[in-house]
Amino acid sequence: MSSAHSVASISDPPEGAMSLSSMAEDAALRLQGTPGASPKQAAATAAAVTAEEMVKGAQPEAAKSAGESAARTSSGTSIAGSVLTQLVKYVPTETISVYLAVQAALGTVTTPAGRATCEASFTSRWVWLILLGVATVLLTIGLSYRSQKQVAPQARFRVPIVESTAATSAYLVWALALPTTPLNDFCGYNATAWGSVLLLAGTTIIATTAYVFGKTITWEKVLQESGN
Repeated sequence: MSSAHSVASISDPPEGAMSLSSMAEDAALRLQGTPGASPKQAAATAAAVTAEEMVKGAQPEAAKSAGESAARTSSGTSIAGSVLTQLVKYVPTETISVYLAVQAALGTVTTPAGRATCEASFTSRWVWLILLGVATVLLTIGLSYRSQKQVAPQARFRVPIVESTAATSAYLVWALALPTTPLNDFCGYNATAWGSVLLLAGTTIIATTAYVFGKTITWEKVLQESGN
């Protein structure tokens, strides 16, 4: 079993990027003591749902409330909530935060008057999706290097193939399952109908692969709140 750990605290991130992390942690604290809910799982679910709501244009408070509600539900019998919780644990917090910050900066896709959504240009969305995927691979390799050297400084570095693949795949599944998915570029694709299918199928494949290889994959934050 192996896990990856974060590097030491560095300079403060952009305000938009940290707001998601802060709201997720706040949700986790609010949920502490709720039957069936662990703070770690609550933070994961709250972060993912808060992210989705903010991408859809919800106000921060409304998005945070939706995240808390989803986290409470996932502690019970909600299949979608538990799947989302399991998926986002494979993705570094920074990946989700940066993706949302850039998505907000890009704004909504402009659909030509009288045309279908798929006829709009999604080029910037695809480029950004791929670039952050590559960055996620590099981030996870860096985190694994730090973790391995802390445990055994003289040992040879082992490239975390399974961990990096799982993290990047989970990020892609999460991003493509959002309502603002670049998959809207394809006429006939229905994000509402297929988003949950993609989420469930992707999570099942990633979780099964990690289980087969005997990997426990967790990523701690690189960017820390002041005072941490």
